[in-house]
Amino acid sequence: MLKKNLKFLGFIILILSFLIPIGYAGTNNIMQISNEKTIESKIATNNYYALLTIPKINLNQEIYPLTSKENDVNQNLQLIKGSTMPTENISNVIIAGHSGSGLHAYFKDLYKLQVGDTLNFLYSNYLYTYEIKEIEYQAKTGELYLKEEYPHMLTLITCTKNNSKTQTIYYCKLLKKSKNS
Repeated sequence: MLKKNLKFLGFIILILSFLIPIGYAGTNNIMQISNEKTIESKIATNNYYALLTIPKINLNQEIYPLTSKENDVNQNLQLIKGSTMPTENISNVIIAGHSGSGLHAYFKDLYKLQVGDTLNFLYSNYLYTYEIKEIEYQAKTGELYLKEEYPHMLTLITCTKNNSKTQTIYYCKLLKKSKNS
C-alpha cells in the first residue's frame, strides 16, 4: 500500500501548489441539475465522461478524462493520475479541486460536509453513491499520503478553509451502485 501511495507523491507535490486558495474575481458557475435524465443528457452532449454531484452543497461538476486538457485544477475539478475508476475490482477515484473563492473554486463549500454525508459519481452509465467515512487534515509539506481503507473509494482533496498550512482529505466508501437509465 505504501508503494501505491508513493506513486501519487510526485503528482501530488505538483498539484499542492495549485490547491492554495486563490481569490479570483467572479462567480461560481456550478450548474444545477434537477434529475438523472438531465445528468445523462449533459454527459451525452459534452466531452467529459463522469459527473460528481454533492447534493448537500449543490455541487454538480464535470470530470474529464486524464488525457483531456480540461482535466486541470485551474479550470475544473481534476481527476488525479493513478485514480482507478469504480468499474475496476478495486477502485479509488481521486479528485482535487480549489477551495477559496472564484470561478474555479468548485470545492469552496466542501468544508460544510461531515462524516456520513453522501455524494454521487456518475460514470459509465452507473450512478455510484459514496458515504464520507473520514475527514483528515495533512500538513502541506510537499508530500501527501492517501489511505486506502475500502475496496471502492472516492477521495476528495482540497485546501483547508482558513488554514493555509493544511490540506483536507475526504475519504468516501462506496454504498451502492445503480444502473443509470
